[in-house]
Amino acid sequence: MVFFKRTVLYFLIFFAFIVVGCSSKSNNSVIKEKGNNSIAQKYFNMLTKEDKIKISNASPEEIINIYYNSINNKNYNLAVVCASNFLNNAANKSSEDISYVYNEHIEYLKNIKRIDIKSIEVYPDTIKKNDSESVEKPSKLYCVYYMQKSNDIKKFPEEGYFTRFITVSKSPLYGGWCISYIASSP
Repeated sequence: MVFFKRTVLYFLIFFAFIVVGCSSKSNNSVIKEKGNNSIAQKYFNMLTKEDKIKISNASPEEIINIYYNSINNKNYNLAVVCASNFLNNAANKSSEDISYVYNEHIEYLKNIKRIDIKSIEVYPDTIKKNDSESVEKPSKLYCVYYMQKSNDIKKFPEEGYFTRFITVSKSPLYGGWCISYIASSP
């Protein structure tokens, strides 16, 4: 009987460690997400009232244009808010602190002298259901073709024509469209 009680006790202790370990991991991701949103909120609060209205009402194509125009205008707070879903996703996938991700993105943008958008092409944003119905996805994919000039070609050699695939989705921060993915392939 003592052996049975000890076995049950060890099993319960083992089970408790598993539950605590699993829940603390998910709690860490919730805490990290809240931290990500507070950093994005900080940059959002620094925007002018006009910029807040502009991005809240922008279409997916307009949010892409606003992002690149804000880089040209050196309005980096607006640029990171337009790409806050992307930056939050990048921080969640890496071990880097969210503040570091935002600061590094701003430093990267500061190396760009000018971006001239040549085209923004929409990719199909619906999926077929039963070969007749279309269901709209919560995100939209675009192919953006642009010319980029650097401030100093020796320090930042990324100059020329580029193609980027950009996904936009709704922002939990301001309710409008927001860049959630930027890559060189879809």
